[in-house]
Amino acid sequence: MDPVFDLCGDLLLTSGNSAVGISTKYQGRIFAGNDKMLFHRFLYDLAANPHPEEFNNLGGNSLWPAPEGGDYAFNYLPENPEKWLVQEGINSVCPEAVTASGDGKIKCSKLVNLRNRAGAALQLRMSREVELLDIASETAGYALTPLAYTSCDTIEYLTPQSPDTAPVAAWSLEQFPGYENITAFGRVSSGNAKNAVNDDFYGDPWPRLDFRGGQFTFRLGGAERLQIGISAAEKPEFIGAFDFERNLVIIRKTFDLSGKRINIADNEQKNGIFSAQDMYSIFNGAELNFFELETIAPMDIDPYTGKVKGSKLISETRFFTGENDELKRFLRDIYQIEF
Repeated sequence: MDPVFDLCGDLLLTSGNSAVGISTKYQGRIFAGNDKMLFHRFLYDLAANPHPEEFNNLGGNSLWPAPEGGDYAFNYLPENPEKWLVQEGINSVCPEAVTASGDGKIKCSKLVNLRNRAGAALQLRMSREVELLDIASETAGYALTPLAYTSCDTIEYLTPQSPDTAPVAAWSLEQFPGYENITAFGRVSSGNAKNAVNDDFYGDPWPRLDFRGGQFTFRLGGAERLQIGISAAEKPEFIGAFDFERNLVIIRKTFDLSGKRINIADNEQKNGIFSAQDMYSIFNGAELNFFELETIAPMDIDPYTGKVKGSKLISETRFFTGENDELKRFLRDIYQIEF
């Protein structure tokens, strides 16, 4: 097993020569890999020598509160509203393991204090629960090795908040090594993937996007950081990435739970917090040498009081390794993605 599991294997699930773990040492990040490679990005040197003031972007699958920008941003504070930051509760506070009951799940939880750009002082409980997902039937008849897990991420306000003060959405940012020769993709049920793309982030992603009915592909790499959102209105089925260098396909799914979606974007959000309803997002880090496949939950609003209780996100992440031609055949047959 990759040595990262020696560092963050305090909560670990194994399947043959593969494993999925939650690291309580590294802020509750999730990692997965097999005896040949760690699927996620992980910066060993930064983990060993974290910056006391800066964001320690170690990799893995992180749970964040959205929005990142706009009037209610968690990544900008009122005393310096133009300076991007990651607050201590996300950057350095680590969770405690929650004792499992032999149900095949690993769990962690932490209490954090956060503020937002509107000036609200908030106390939240952030929890993660992970279990392995049996997807052997998906790869029957294909020379591929699968590994999959499902995660339940929750953000709970200890004191419910007005949506006019502290809107929040659970946001899973799953990070992988990035370079040329990786293509992200996805499919929507509405039949027109182009209509699903939200480009209101930064940069111009359109030259690197291609469409075929309900399918889109997004060529990663290049010199410019780019991000797209995928609107819940077009009924997206999944997003993913094909890493041709590592012979690896990644697929992420989430579910359209009840609630109200918000704009997560790192910008001014000139049309307000409800101006976007993305269910997925893909970040192309370009020269940062990583990319992210992101899932986003709606807010959980109490129907009686109208207050925000928090947000719940259920996601599935699948990994498939094998020869690229076999991965292409599998994607075409099972997920209707053409390469």
